[in-house]
Amino acid sequence: MVAAVVSGMLSFHGAQAQQTAPAESSKAAQATAQSTIRVERLSGAIAKVHFSNAPINFIVPDTIAGLNEAVKSLSKDEQVKVVIFVSDTKGYFYNHFDTNQFPAFLGQHGAGNRPLWVELITNLSNAPFISIASIRGRTQGGGNELALAFDLRYASKEKAIFDQPEVGIGLFPGGGGTDMLAQLAGRDRALEAFLSSDDYSAELAEKYGWVTRALPDAQLDGFVDRLADRLASFDKTALVTTKQRINEMVFPKEAERMASYTAFTKSLAWPGLQQRLPVFGRLYQEVGLEKVESNMGRYVGEGNKQLQVNDKARK
Repeated sequence: MVAAVVSGMLSFHGAQAQQTAPAESSKAAQATAQSTIRVERLSGAIAKVHFSNAPINFIVPDTIAGLNEAVKSLSKDEQVKVVIFVSDTKGYFYNHFDTNQFPAFLGQHGAGNRPLWVELITNLSNAPFISIASIRGRTQGGGNELALAFDLRYASKEKAIFDQPEVGIGLFPGGGGTDMLAQLAGRDRALEAFLSSDDYSAELAEKYGWVTRALPDAQLDGFVDRLADRLASFDKTALVTTKQRINEMVFPKEAERMASYTAFTKSLAWPGLQQRLPVFGRLYQEVGLEKVESNMGRYVGEGNKQLQVNDKARK
């Protein structure tokens, strides 16, 4: 049943993307054929991980594999104290998973046959360095769940938007975000964010504890660079031990992330998702891939309104 629904999702996103935006789809395929992850060494103690999968930064299997390898490699380097994560694609930080590649995602496994996504978040949380997300652009779905796993998150007030659209399309958000945001924002705000499937500004995200701090866009890069330099001047043992102890107190355990991932895979067979696939497929086709992706909260709402209209018409 899961395989059948995944196959259906190909028409929801993949085929519609090709019909509405062939140039963008071609660019995305070209970027995926290369690596979507690039590691830059700024100094002995500081590294920067760049993500780019133009035009709209979908997470693809290479992204997860590339990030996991980068985290493992940097974790082995005793000099590294701080790693900054950025996007090189205008308008997007990390976007949601490319639904056209769900079969490949579900087939990715790491050590002990763990889903590679779960292993990535575990490796990131346990990494012996401080991870800093410099967020400029839309951060949605699995991309937002990844962002929540970074130690520190700084967002552009003008250009960062956050959204978890899964519930609105009939899916369970199973990348660990429900576990992490509940710890950061509290039960009611986490419920609002996930159940509404709507867009949240950087300023509201800061108020909720979703991000560490929201900054004017012109100040974001300078602030992150200064903080990285400051942390890099500190003793690594003190940095990492403090991170580990705080994680022990509040960061979700891997077993909790596994439970969320399992719930996600089961949700691929939910009837509610199957009802919504053709509705959202038509939205991608009629409105355009990039327009829908850049206004996700709005179009999740419009898709469900259309479903209600269709239900009333059948009655």
